[in-house]
Amino acid sequence: MACDLEAHKKHMCTLKAEDNKECIASLSDNPTVECTICGAKANDSKNLCAPEPLPVV
Repeated sequence: MACDLEAHKKHMCTLKAEDNKECIASLSDNPTVECTICGAKANDSKNLCAPEPLPVV
């Protein structure tokens, strides 16, 4: 998945840099993927630059 500028505005790393805690909380309350670059977790891969599925436990 490519990380383009428009999509990057909705990624967890950008939201964290903007200190958008409310949005981060709503997008990561049931994480299924983790970014291989920064380690952020999200509910949906569209909110990460380099998503990988979290292991099923």
